[in-house]
Amino acid sequence: MGFSAAATCQPETCGSMNVSYPFWINKSDCGYPGFQMVCKVDNSTGELALFLPAYKELNFTHIIRQDFPIMEINYTGDLIINSTSLKAHSCNFSTQTRKYFQLDSPFTISASNRFVVIGCGTSGTYSYGKYGEVSCKPDCANFGGAAYCDYGCCETVLADNWQLINFTGEGWFYFNNKSKCGFSTVFDPSTFKVVDEKTDMFYGEGRKASYGLRVNWGIGQQNCSIDKSTANYSCSSNAECINSPTGEGHVCKCLPGYEGTGYSNGTSCTDVDECSHTDLNLCAKPSKGGICQNSPGSYNCSCVKGYKGDGFQCESSTSSENSFIPAII
Repeated sequence: MGFSAAATCQPETCGSMNVSYPFWINKSDCGYPGFQMVCKVDNSTGELALFLPAYKELNFTHIIRQDFPIMEINYTGDLIINSTSLKAHSCNFSTQTRKYFQLDSPFTISASNRFVVIGCGTSGTYSYGKYGEVSCKPDCANFGGAAYCDYGCCETVLADNWQLINFTGEGWFYFNNKSKCGFSTVFDPSTFKVVDEKTDMFYGEGRKASYGLRVNWGIGQQNCSIDKSTANYSCSSNAECINSPTGEGHVCKCLPGYEGTGYSNGTSCTDVDECSHTDLNLCAKPSKGGICQNSPGSYNCSCVKGYKGDGFQCESSTSSENSFIPAII
């Protein structure tokens, strides 16, 4: 069921990002258990990161703590973490490097992500749970065709809703350049972006890119049909409940014409005034005789006196009657 947050809770801010229920930074009574984030401050600039459990790397002999920066939060069941640091490099045939990534509940790895191996002399494998390994080796005789996976690259889909993945990189250098290593990595292709600032080298000299791993999440263990019958129903008025993409729990989403997070303990859902934004309504402009009237979750269009039409289009008329119909949006 939904977690009842303190009545005084307000969204928290870290850098340029606002954090609202079910997530929380400093106030555990304002978020749902398991949704803690951290705000790392450097030179007075905050960077929001997902609070992950400690994990083991290499031969699993030592523990490493790492918080991955958040690139985007979607309150309808997923978020994107910066995964440019998740690389298993390959520079020497005699050495295999390994990366180990683990999420805690309520987070799982989305099937929209890809396991990508870069470098003509490189190969990589990934495994999840006890279901064996999947290997990938670039075919340097052909171009991959995708912006994020072109010459000297191979990719394969990751399994959906796992919380643990470990992957390797082995082989030789990046193409014929002995000063650069090939590598394996994981990310959602839709997040791949070539940037000018120094973030991460991806495709040789002069080209830098950033990318992120998509993570699914859901509130609690109950689906919508069960949560709706509880006293602490998660979703606010003017919001719908959606079963979580993780297969467990649920998320909330504001109905069309409303904005907010959709959660009773969050920013809820407030009416969007489409009439104050010309790009949100289809009414004829005032200069063309149109009138826009806001209504809960929608708006209505009509024509001013002296004009006729359906409100979407108005033309001069000698009639003294207004034409008024609900807008279809």
